[in-house]
Amino acid sequence: MILTKFLMHKKILIFSFLLLFISPSVWGQSNVAALLGYPDLIVHNAKIVTVDDATFESEVGTIGQAMAVRGDEILAVGTNSEIRALAGPQTQQMDLKGRTVLPSFIMTHEHPTDWAFAEPEALKHALPANNDFVVMRWLEGNAQQQLDQWETVLREAVAEAKPGQWVWLSFFWGTQYEFADELWRRFPQVVTQERVDQLAPNNPVRIKNSWPLMSVNNTRAQEELRKVHPEEALAGANRHYEPNVIFKDHMEVLAEILKAEMELWVAHGITTYGSSTYAYNNFQALTYLDRRGEMPARFAWGYTGPDFHIDTLRYTAGLVGTGSPYLWNIGAWDQAGGSCTTLNARRPEVKERERCSFAPGTPGRKVLEDIIRTGGRVATMHTQGDKDIGYLMDAIEQVSKEAGFTLEEIRAKRHAFDHASGAPHPDQIPRIKNLGMMVSMINTMLWENHRDYDTSARVRDYGIEFANLSVPRKSVNDAGIMNTFEIDRPLPHLVFTMIHKGITRFSDKEQRVLGAGERTDRIVQLKALTRWGAYYVLREDVLGTLERGKFADFIVLDRDYLTIPEDDIPNVKVLMTVVGGKTRHLMPSLAAENGMQPVGPVTWPTKPLENY
Repeated sequence: MILTKFLMHKKILIFSFLLLFISPSVWGQSNVAALLGYPDLIVHNAKIVTVDDATFESEVGTIGQAMAVRGDEILAVGTNSEIRALAGPQTQQMDLKGRTVLPSFIMTHEHPTDWAFAEPEALKHALPANNDFVVMRWLEGNAQQQLDQWETVLREAVAEAKPGQWVWLSFFWGTQYEFADELWRRFPQVVTQERVDQLAPNNPVRIKNSWPLMSVNNTRAQEELRKVHPEEALAGANRHYEPNVIFKDHMEVLAEILKAEMELWVAHGITTYGSSTYAYNNFQALTYLDRRGEMPARFAWGYTGPDFHIDTLRYTAGLVGTGSPYLWNIGAWDQAGGSCTTLNARRPEVKERERCSFAPGTPGRKVLEDIIRTGGRVATMHTQGDKDIGYLMDAIEQVSKEAGFTLEEIRAKRHAFDHASGAPHPDQIPRIKNLGMMVSMINTMLWENHRDYDTSARVRDYGIEFANLSVPRKSVNDAGIMNTFEIDRPLPHLVFTMIHKGITRFSDKEQRVLGAGERTDRIVQLKALTRWGAYYVLREDVLGTLERGKFADFIVLDRDYLTIPEDDIPNVKVLMTVVGGKTRHLMPSLAAENGMQPVGPVTWPTKPLENY
């Protein structure tokens, strides 16, 4: 396999040399391709946006008309005549009729292993309705209707279940999170463990409020958890129920569920995630898919424990950057960054609620220091307030110095923090730049209106000054710091809506712009989603741009992202997604134009893409 890969790269190098130095009049490109291997796919009559511009300016770089793909890599980008000349007898050629092609999207903080159980489409598709280990139900209707019917639906599910069989019931926040605010507030008041115990005394029951960590598990369910995780505190075990308990003897089924969830994200152009797997059986399921060549997307994972012994961290430090093209490690973390901020609050109770995870002497600080001390990378970590980001940088500077790391060695780690929902403060940006850190940013906070810590809520608590600490992309970008993109919600169909929020920063709840000085244009947003995301996941040599020798991960859009009015950006649809040269998503309209069959979730019986 190694020899095959070597020979393939050698052919590409020879081919590149010939294309550069041998005139077509002496030896045509088609003859070169015939000798070294024809492309498998050519897309032409298109707008190929390579995003090969390496600056922090609003420039996308080279724009081609056509692109050739061989195997899992891009062979060439150029004019229609140049690229079509490479075609062989078996090359599939697609006329895109002027449509825009972009590198596919990289989400540097995403949770597909959580979202598989937080939205219904993938789970309904992957899990047989009749199975021997769990009776699953999704509630339907608006928030009030779901609250009214949950007991009835649970009784029916329990009546269908065998004694001892799992019963799983979930509320649904809606495809636009339109029910989220009411369910966030009322679910804990209506759904209680005591009531679930009364309704289901003989079955383990898990009831989710859509959000992964907001669940009620009855006494029988907690007993089942302790059989698998006797050491776990129940408050911290909510992510383990599905993978490690309910599906503990059905890893192949879990793999199909995770695969379906990733396929759903791929259908919206998102093909690489940075995240933790959060449970060992999730990792086993992903590994199972990877070994079988069935990963529909790429998963760059961060280690999150549970063992943070210093020797374990020495092993995990050695894992950074290693793995397959579809599953590899990019760092580690333990405690999420706390909510503590340097801003004054409008009410005393707001400051009293703040917590710092990385202050000196805290358990989170110790693990953080040990990750750094052993040569590891801090990445995929949730954070909130700027004060804790200051403590994070203190740890990086102090412990790296004690360990003997040079500044260049520190910068090479690309330590990162995610969300940027309350950081960095302007005074911290030069320090972040000096340490070579990266910042993953969550535009969702500019859109969401049901949380106590979204931008509008934090402006209420801290004043308008907080708006400039919420996703301060322009300040970070202007400093030459790579900033990346995340949704961090089970809403892949809203990716272009989130781009639009980053451009306008208009708060629907406040009916005004929050942090106007941090607006960035569509090009900066695109670079965050592609080029810079590849650096975050440590794969900039093969991902993030459309260039020869990189993986053929790209999307075809239904309109020109670069030129349409800003307010039309939320309406952009992905017509085709290719991952490693394989078509993973193809809408019927584009398929029909090219004599092909639709591919991906659009072919599922439930037709999930029709909802969006």
